[in-house]
Amino acid sequence: MAPPRPSAYRKSLGRDKGKDSLYLVSSEARQMKEQEKDQMKKLNNRLVNYVDKVHDLEMMNRFLTAENEKLKKLNKTEDVDVSAIYDDELKRLREKVEELQTKNAELEIEKDNLQYELEDVVVKLDTVKEENKDLEKEVKSLSKDVDDATIERVSLEAKIENLQEALQLEKQVHEAEMENLRRQVAPVEAPVLQAEQSSILPDLNDAIQKVRKQYEAFNAKSIEDLDNFYKEKVESLTKQLKAANDDIRDLRSDNSEKRKVIHQLEMELEALRQKNDGLERNQDGLEDRHAREIAEYQEQVEKMRSDLDGAKQDIGKYLKDYQDLNSLKLSLEQEIAIYNKILMGEEHRIAVIDTKTLVLANDSKRSSRSSSKSSSRASSRSSSSARSTSDIVEEMLEKDSPPKEPSTGVISVSWKVKGGTVRPIKPFHPLGDAELLHKAMKGIGTDEEAISEILTKRTKAQRLVIAKHYEEKYKKELLKELESELSGNFLSVVQHLMWRKSVLDARALRKAIKGFGTDEAVLIEILCTQSSKDIEDIKRDYYEVFERDLTKDIESETSGVFKKFLVAIMKANRPADSGTVVSNLADEDAKALFEMGVKQWSPSNDRFLEIFTQRSYQHLWYLFKQSWPKLTTVDLIETVEKECPKDLVRGLKTLIRFSTCIPPLYYAIQINETMAGKGTEEKQLTYIVTTRSEIDLIDVKEEYERVFGVKVEKRVEDETSGKYKKILLDLLN
Repeated sequence: MAPPRPSAYRKSLGRDKGKDSLYLVSSEARQMKEQEKDQMKKLNNRLVNYVDKVHDLEMMNRFLTAENEKLKKLNKTEDVDVSAIYDDELKRLREKVEELQTKNAELEIEKDNLQYELEDVVVKLDTVKEENKDLEKEVKSLSKDVDDATIERVSLEAKIENLQEALQLEKQVHEAEMENLRRQVAPVEAPVLQAEQSSILPDLNDAIQKVRKQYEAFNAKSIEDLDNFYKEKVESLTKQLKAANDDIRDLRSDNSEKRKVIHQLEMELEALRQKNDGLERNQDGLEDRHAREIAEYQEQVEKMRSDLDGAKQDIGKYLKDYQDLNSLKLSLEQEIAIYNKILMGEEHRIAVIDTKTLVLANDSKRSSRSSSKSSSRASSRSSSSARSTSDIVEEMLEKDSPPKEPSTGVISVSWKVKGGTVRPIKPFHPLGDAELLHKAMKGIGTDEEAISEILTKRTKAQRLVIAKHYEEKYKKELLKELESELSGNFLSVVQHLMWRKSVLDARALRKAIKGFGTDEAVLIEILCTQSSKDIEDIKRDYYEVFERDLTKDIESETSGVFKKFLVAIMKANRPADSGTVVSNLADEDAKALFEMGVKQWSPSNDRFLEIFTQRSYQHLWYLFKQSWPKLTTVDLIETVEKECPKDLVRGLKTLIRFSTCIPPLYYAIQINETMAGKGTEEKQLTYIVTTRSEIDLIDVKEEYERVFGVKVEKRVEDETSGKYKKILLDLLN
């Protein structure tokens, strides 16, 4: 920097030394100029400091630029939009997941179609079996008739034989009688009385001959009638037997055809079963592969998200540093320009003062008078200049400072979490885990420690894969086996680990609604702390488990403004947290609620419902933590308790507390409430520990220790006991 230009004061002194000039300067003017000199020296020092700072900042900027170029050369890449890369990768992964879900849906549809075909075949088989049974019954009845006819025929044949034997016997008797009669009627030789006897006895030959003819005719007619009767009987029986044989033959042919059809259907059924088994195996393999791929993709996505969050934070930090440096540079440039103006103005003003304060000293009286006058004028001007120097700097800074840019209104409210205590285990051997679980439940007694060691060190997705392998190998459901072997709070923890969170919430809601009365606290705690996606999952699982509509059940079990508030939440119109909040919109919502008045907060007001059910939790956080305190200093929770309708107080308090706390802090407070006072609320404690174990349980533990001054593991160890304490500590650690 060039040295400051010498003042006129210095020039006049130089002339006085060389030529014994007659110009004189008063002591007051000299003192004033010394003060101005000191002030200018201070300003110059400040200016030099600012210039040094600017130089250092420029050097730092150059250094950072050089480092950036060096890193680019090392990586051999140009400027890369990290967020775009991760967005493209996330988009590709989402498309892959959607494609896999589509394939899975197609396989499900094909499986359902095969299942329907199998059911149709089973129905046809059952129909054929019923027809076969009917035919068998008919064949049995006809067989009975045939047997009866055969028995009748045999009995008739036996009767015929008996009659023939009787006829033969009658013939023999008849012949014997005829022989006796012949013998009796044979002529007896009586030589003396022959004439007399012939005249005395009647002639019996004619009578015997008539009787014989009549008897023979009767016998012949009887035999003929009997033959005709039995011939007709035999012919009718023969016709019936022939008809029965024809029916039996037809039935046998039909039966053989039916058996062929049944055999063919059985073969088709067996083929369909084999095909179904193959498809199920393929589906299981695909599901396992998809589950593994999805788990890997989720890990990659989580890793990318963490990297992206870190990159965003680094970019934000660098951007903030750059903005600070840029603003500092601008302010320094403005001050430099201002000081340049001040320096030039001061030099001009000092030169003017020098010319006005110098007078000729020819006459001592005139010199003294003129010097006194000039000194008085100089002192007045110096005082005015001394007063105005700092003011001039301030005015020029305010005048030349750039106008403030209007805020965009987008505020970042995201927070970084460390995650859960349960992470995916690698390498993962689901079949080995299934065998270990089976071994732990086999025989007398149950090895709870082995079960806890496996289930608490696997994620929920890995537990479902283990359950599938267990069912394939042992033909039993893992959860049912665990339920038959375990009991108490330990079983409750295992069920929470195996069920999906939405299933847990659906069961809790059903228990709160079912029976006499409604547990409103459970409804509020679950529905007011869930995202829209979670509510949709709960409604779906509620219908799948209980075959009932959750919204209709809530409408039937609640009433008034509380029902309207819950039904509005059940519509699941709340947007997901995006990490940013539009502050202008939050301020408008806060102003609308404030103008509405807490007493008028009601679901009948559309604006109220829109704010409380259609705004993200991060938006509500900014509304209640930043925008609301600008309007009033009264505590909002106390105001809600005093002025809000009683049916809404608990719901609004829960919603406000959940939205104004970050999730780890909220659940840390909830854990402390479960163990406060006498006894422990094991159900709530189990729910929080199991559901947050894969999300942010590490952060919950840190918040608990920060707020309450003790580790949550120590509290759990003091408040619980037995195997229940062991499995909770396994999850917390």
